[in-house]
Amino acid sequence: MISLETQHIFYKHLLQKQNLVPIVKITHDLIWPSVFLFICLFLLVLIKIGSFSTVIRIIQSTFSKQILQQLEREESNPFKFYSLALNLLFILNVSFLIYKINVVNRFVLLETGHLIQFCFFFVLVLIVFSFKGIVNRSLVVFTNQRKVITEYGISSMLVNQSFGLFLFPLIVLMEFSKFNPLIFIWCASLVLGTAVLLKWYRGVLMSLVVERIGLLQIFSYFCALEILPVFVLVKYIIETF
Repeated sequence: MISLETQHIFYKHLLQKQNLVPIVKITHDLIWPSVFLFICLFLLVLIKIGSFSTVIRIIQSTFSKQILQQLEREESNPFKFYSLALNLLFILNVSFLIYKINVVNRFVLLETGHLIQFCFFFVLVLIVFSFKGIVNRSLVVFTNQRKVITEYGISSMLVNQSFGLFLFPLIVLMEFSKFNPLIFIWCASLVLGTAVLLKWYRGVLMSLVVERIGLLQIFSYFCALEILPVFVLVKYIIETF
């Protein structure tokens, strides 16, 4: 006869105890993605409060040539708060997308923590965009194509800012949704690829049709500043890390 003090919850039950002592539940939930989400939402709230109408026009410029030309004539200041915030949001989202692709496919930094991986890709993306901006400004000084380079830079910036907003919901879903993150990674990659193709299309249209620049010069520009540096950087990272 077993006393009441020694009876366990499985006494006279079909279930049998598998462990004699309590098991500590160990979780590996990451907290920093929630901080990342909070920072992005905070930027969006500040943008909405201060420059909501301007942001709507930026999004419209992605699909309307007329509004794009209006914004170009206004000579948008890239150092205004809403512009800096939208650019930062785009860089954060692109960095997080690259981080998730690296985590899923295990390309580089396999033994490194997830937060360090994200910071690594964030710094890398920031350097790439800063380098392109510096080179474009240098080309304005050393070439006679100030108008087309300036217009292409403004157009690319507006596309980045618009598609940064489009990327954010997919970034949230790939990290916090219970569905397979690969679905949202592919969707976000498609959105980012569309942004790149749209920028290149506008650049070719501005150069070839409007400014009558030769096809060879256009091809050289895109290979030197848009395509080749990315391939070289990816190869260097894979072989080094």
